[in-house]
Amino acid sequence: MMDSRIFGVDIASGSPRSRSQPSYALFVIDGESSYCYEMVSRQKLIRIVREKRPDIIAVDNIYELAADRNELTALMRLFPPNTRIVQVTGGDHPEPLVKVARWHGIVFDRLNPMHEAEACARLAAKGIGCAVSVFEDRTWIKVSRRRSPGRGGWSQNRYSRKIHGNVKLLSREIEHHLKESGLEFTMKAVEGLGGYIRCEFVVEAPRERVPVHTSSRGDVQIRVAPIPRQHLQFVPLQQRRDYIIVGIDPGTTTGLAALNLKGELVDIVSARTMSSSDVIEWIAARGRPLIVATDVSPAPGAVEKIKRAFNAVLFSPSEDLAAEDKILLARPFNYRNDHERDALAAAMSAFKKYRNKFSQVEKKISRDVNPDEVKALVVRGYSIEKAMAELLESDEAPVQPSGEPPQIPQPKPEELRLLTEQVKNLREYVEDLRAEISSKDKEISELKRQLEKMQDRDYRDMKRDHEIRIRDKEIERLRNLLRAERKRLRRLRSEAQKIRKAERIEEMAGYRKLKPVPVFSKEAILSARSRWSIGEGDLILLQDPSGGGPNTADLIADLGVEAVVVMKEMPQRMREYFMEKSVPVLSADDVSVRTIDGISFVDPEMLKAAKERWEEQRKAYEAEKRAERLRSIIEEYRAERLREERLEAKRRSQPL
Repeated sequence: MMDSRIFGVDIASGSPRSRSQPSYALFVIDGESSYCYEMVSRQKLIRIVREKRPDIIAVDNIYELAADRNELTALMRLFPPNTRIVQVTGGDHPEPLVKVARWHGIVFDRLNPMHEAEACARLAAKGIGCAVSVFEDRTWIKVSRRRSPGRGGWSQNRYSRKIHGNVKLLSREIEHHLKESGLEFTMKAVEGLGGYIRCEFVVEAPRERVPVHTSSRGDVQIRVAPIPRQHLQFVPLQQRRDYIIVGIDPGTTTGLAALNLKGELVDIVSARTMSSSDVIEWIAARGRPLIVATDVSPAPGAVEKIKRAFNAVLFSPSEDLAAEDKILLARPFNYRNDHERDALAAAMSAFKKYRNKFSQVEKKISRDVNPDEVKALVVRGYSIEKAMAELLESDEAPVQPSGEPPQIPQPKPEELRLLTEQVKNLREYVEDLRAEISSKDKEISELKRQLEKMQDRDYRDMKRDHEIRIRDKEIERLRNLLRAERKRLRRLRSEAQKIRKAERIEEMAGYRKLKPVPVFSKEAILSARSRWSIGEGDLILLQDPSGGGPNTADLIADLGVEAVVVMKEMPQRMREYFMEKSVPVLSADDVSVRTIDGISFVDPEMLKAAKERWEEQRKAYEAEKRAERLRSIIEEYRAERLREERLEAKRRSQPL
């Protein structure tokens, strides 16, 4: 982080919880240079952060910047999106700053706020500490009106339509930008007259990735803000590599499985011709191997080699794991083949051996000790108490200067002779044990071969039953799918039969067919257009003409239909709107609608007569409109003439 700009901050006076505003000591690391500010007020600190845009603001306690979580959230909204607040003393359970600094070779005067600010900045530059995550990786966007259209007035509806239309237009633009950026989002709009009253987006991305900013445009405003978390989260700047238990199944196809110390699966893989270096690289990328396990006894040489590469503890069962045991151990996890299953079984077998010890560690340790480090020492042979004591001593022990190595006392000649004799006896005993083990290994191998023959037969039966169950489920799924398709086919055939019958009736009797639309809504019109192929020159039977508006009427007019036949009375304003669009709206009683097998028809002669009557009504309506406009022009002219006469009379009455 040497190229980053880091602010180290410490309180110089006051407190966020007091009435008086606090003052801060500010130490800045900017690349290779550094400088400081003394006694910076809270407002000036915010201004400097907004101007300099640091990558990190390092503190020893986040509540030196804010009194509580809500105030910290409000403060983070004022900072640039890429600026992070880092608590260098740790996350949920912070350590004293003096202790953390001493661990990393930093010495400072704890009574000097500027020295503490510098220590915080230096620690953050080394990647020490946890970044405070105040916001989720989601962003909230709201598009709304800047002002209310108010009450009353003859032009209120027109003004509302204008505002709501602008809100809808801007919402569509934002939706387009988000889709172009490839961001996932949800959208919720409240519809109003002519558009949207407001529209809200929840984008599944952090604030800095969202290509929309808080702004305003005419009568519309945009607000963009990250979504705060319910609880603060601390994310380490440097992710610590955890201990893992590795199960290995060597061979032509190598299987590898990694578990954490809680028995949870970290990763699993199997591949052909994996070299030892490939295996070591895969394991190192997933953590620090504490135990390297195998499912056979004795451990293969390849597993021994991996164990030595990481200085890990080797686990090998007292005897080879049976196939049933492997299946039982690997059952909680998803594996793809027998090699992955064997690797999982080896790792789980090792975890089961130490599970009780790990539980005891969790119950006995104090907050000052890392439980995983204690577990690692316990696996290596330490008692829980001794492991805790050693870790506490290593944390508190001062660093001694390097000097001459300590002198190891030499044993006396008599002690040396006794030790040599003891080593000789032990070596002879080891050779006897090895000979006995070799004999037993041969016997065990013969018994295993016999057992494997029996297990293979059982395994084949289990595998066959499993395949039968899978196929039975697939057959049942296909049967259900076939039933659904047959039902759909019957429905389509019935509809096709009705359509063919209607066409025959239309051809034989000369009737015109009506294409039904159940309700006067956009969804019903679009559905009917798709189902009945409504297009230019068709007749529509609108069964319920209430509820629609001008936009819905425009949708019908755009289809180019010859006429709309309504079963009920349509509102007068919508009749006039259709009249302006030159779309005849005819009553079902006027054209004598007939229904045969669910399909409606109309007599062409009656349809022609009804359309002629409608045409006369339209001409009368247009004449009335023209007369109304003429009356309005005459009234405006009379009012203008009256105003001019009054002005002329007033001018004449004034003395010269």
